[in-house]
Amino acid sequence: MCEFQEYTVSKYGDKPKVEGKVWKDALSEIKDSILKRKDIVITIVGAPGMGKTTLLNAVYDELKESYIIYLDLVNSTSLSSSAWNFILMTKLNERIRTNAFNLLYDHKEEIGYTGFARIREFPNWLRHLCLKEAWSEAYGYAERLYCMKYSKDVDGLIEFLKDLQNLGAVGLLLDEMKAEEGLLKELHKLINEVKLPIIVTMTPDVMSKINDSALVRRLTERQIELKLNYSDKADILKAYCEEYYKELSEIEEVASASSVNQLLDKARIAYKNALDKCKDEYKKEECVRRELTKAFDIGDPMEASRQLEDKIREGLLELKNELGITFVHTKGKRIDDLHVIVDIYFETANAAYIGDIKLSNKDTLNNIENVKKLEKLDHYDDLPVKKFIVTNQTNVNIKNFKLIYVSNEDIKRIIEGDKEKRNELVRRIMEI
Repeated sequence: MCEFQEYTVSKYGDKPKVEGKVWKDALSEIKDSILKRKDIVITIVGAPGMGKTTLLNAVYDELKESYIIYLDLVNSTSLSSSAWNFILMTKLNERIRTNAFNLLYDHKEEIGYTGFARIREFPNWLRHLCLKEAWSEAYGYAERLYCMKYSKDVDGLIEFLKDLQNLGAVGLLLDEMKAEEGLLKELHKLINEVKLPIIVTMTPDVMSKINDSALVRRLTERQIELKLNYSDKADILKAYCEEYYKELSEIEEVASASSVNQLLDKARIAYKNALDKCKDEYKKEECVRRELTKAFDIGDPMEASRQLEDKIREGLLELKNELGITFVHTKGKRIDDLHVIVDIYFETANAAYIGDIKLSNKDTLNNIENVKKLEKLDHYDDLPVKKFIVTNQTNVNIKNFKLIYVSNEDIKRIIEGDKEKRNELVRRIMEI
């Protein structure tokens, strides 16, 4: 059985599955930088759905013995506030204080727990020390960590991180950095004053909006860009669906995916549909493989064209007032002078829209002779003409026609009653 998740966008804390060379290499480099306590900033740049959060989830999951501070900044306006919330409200706080206590207990004489001080139990003596804030020279870092005596701002965070590095390997993971002045100012201060691995994820759009040249220089010293290639797609699909990954890789909608999220989403839909169709089959595996080769197939192109035509016309009528449409022909329109019947005809105050639906299960369209007769038509009933072809093919080239590409998946969704997709297509037609 394949293991596709229903929701393919990773969230903070999800169980990670990292595949693909770029992702595996990035994970290895990040872990190495934390374990070896390097002074480095690693910036992970990728579009939404490219696996940035999955990568950080994997770091957090695999370095449980280190001190990892993992911040989701998607709704944050203050890096330090988010950090203190994580430090104080997660199990990290208890773990730090426990380890600091054990270290101090091992060196209790060296920090002054001698003579009359021993009248108190050591934990009570430490609580008194926290109130006095009289830190020892050698183990003040552990005392402050146990007492958590830091100002809850960026300066206190810097002092805390410096102390924490004396207890073990520390990593700061910052997910979904935004180009907001407050966040960037605190990030720059942390980079300059704390010598530890800082891992930052952001979209290309955010990266392009950062204007501080000194900060940009630090962020780009080690920048990893997440992009999918064919080999990565195969590796990722194999990790989630080893039995059928080859068939999935050959599905056009899957192979053309531009993000990890889209790749897994398309593969999940194709696999689920195949399972549903084969649930009563004796030779289920053969059936699933057969159905996957037809995934997102529109069936009979002529019938699908007719149904899509009806849905587009339905959408034009429903959105008539909103889009300023003055007339919609209720069936195919005959252009008498050219002896051509077009699928879609409607008018606005400024133009006549003439369009045809051309669908195919092959790589090309063969039935385009009728619309070629319209190539030179530029006016109809005294209105300038806007011509379009709605198709599931990308290699259609007809002069003076606007090509409106619709994927097989969207065609099926529209035909099955998805009004949102239908209206989206109608608005694309209006924009030609």
